[in-house]
Amino acid sequence: MEAPRGGILSRLAEKALGWVVLGLLIALGVAIWQMGPDRRMAIWNATWRTALWIAIAAAVPWITRFFVKRILEIGSNWAGVVLLAALTLVDAVAGLILLRGWPAGGWGWLAALAALALAGTYNYLVTEYLSEQTGG
Repeated sequence: MEAPRGGILSRLAEKALGWVVLGLLIALGVAIWQMGPDRRMAIWNATWRTALWIAIAAAVPWITRFFVKRILEIGSNWAGVVLLAALTLVDAVAGLILLRGWPAGGWGWLAALAALALAGTYNYLVTEYLSEQTGG
């Protein structure tokens, strides 16, 4: 028999949190529904462009699977640095194309740089994993 996870308070907290999240999702839907068509279209465009950029940034480093063995044969750390810089540059160019230009404002720049830093970290982790899988 399985041991109980928690008492009645933990179950009550889970239920309350679930209702709060549902309420927030409904409020977000109503807020978007009440916006004007131009603003609503801007939100949807930003959402799908962001999702597309995340998909591109997630897929790009896996392409290195085809030539990571050749880079390992070179045996230089600079080859890895150039590879990571190239992958991050591809992420940045894809972001600029999808954003249709440079970020606007301080928060836009901060968000863009944070996203690029996360993409660069992801690129590093994927290439490190692929190099380990090929015996490097």
